[in-house]
Amino acid sequence: DDDSDPSKNMNKEDIPLSESLGPLVTSATLDGADSDDDSDPSHKNGEPPGRSTLSIEQRYQQERQASRMKHWRENTHCAGLVEPTWQDELDNSNPCCGCCPNVDLDSRSDEMEAGACGCVYISACVCSKFGAGRVGNMAILKQSQEWVEEIQEDEETGEDTKRRFTRPRYDWIVGPFWPMLVCVTYPLIIGVSFWTLVTSIPGKNIFLQLFWAVCTGGLLLSLTLVSCRDPGILPKYSRPPPQDEGSWRWNDQAQSYRPRGAMFDTDCAVVVDEFDHTCPWTGTAIGRKNMPAFQSFVGLVFLCLIFDILLLTDAL
Repeated sequence: DDDSDPSKNMNKEDIPLSESLGPLVTSATLDGADSDDDSDPSHKNGEPPGRSTLSIEQRYQQERQASRMKHWRENTHCAGLVEPTWQDELDNSNPCCGCCPNVDLDSRSDEMEAGACGCVYISACVCSKFGAGRVGNMAILKQSQEWVEEIQEDEETGEDTKRRFTRPRYDWIVGPFWPMLVCVTYPLIIGVSFWTLVTSIPGKNIFLQLFWAVCTGGLLLSLTLVSCRDPGILPKYSRPPPQDEGSWRWNDQAQSYRPRGAMFDTDCAVVVDEFDHTCPWTGTAIGRKNMPAFQSFVGLVFLCLIFDILLLTDAL
């Protein structure tokens, strides 16, 4: 098992590039050429072969696809092939079916759920108005720059060298299912808690009231930390770190190496370190960075639910 060969290191989620991109990614799409036939008059006039036979719409689609490919390959983090901005996503959506962009459907992952596709369109409508950034199918609400030190092997001498550079850090970011978070999860928790506060909390023991307030506040805080923080989006690696070279695998969908345990989430369209699952209730992927908050959220949900039921039924 040669780990240096990406084709031998593909796991189940590592779809071959030719299949993940579909028919849009061809030599004609990337190079703007259909053939090398010298009989093409456009070739004799100094234009790329087949260029003059393309309509304006076809040329526009070629240029847009080239822009998507450039953004995909130059992204600082492991993200899938998507539109560079939310405005681009909105501009290229089919007006008859908002969740289906006006491109070949093969360019999207076959594993993406229909709900995620619809939420992406909602994100395009909302985020394009507020100028939110984008990585994969996730909306960046606030980001900053961080200094990173990386050890690389010098190709000429073979010695390890240190490289220091900056890359974006996602301070506040939401997943593709944020509409469910905003319209279902938060209203449900706030509604039940407010009903309990108004009908059952008054007149109770002060310590009982404080315990209820701490549990409810902790529930809302943990939900916010799960849904609005980076789940562990992996930076892009053109080669695995020298000290971990044998354990890293190539991911074709993100054009990057990834460690064991990191997986490409088809809903969020990013590689998440120690990926567990995508939770529609919190609207985002669950990975290494937000797993502690997610575990706290799950525990407090059951605690607050039982506590509220006991309060509402006057059992306490």
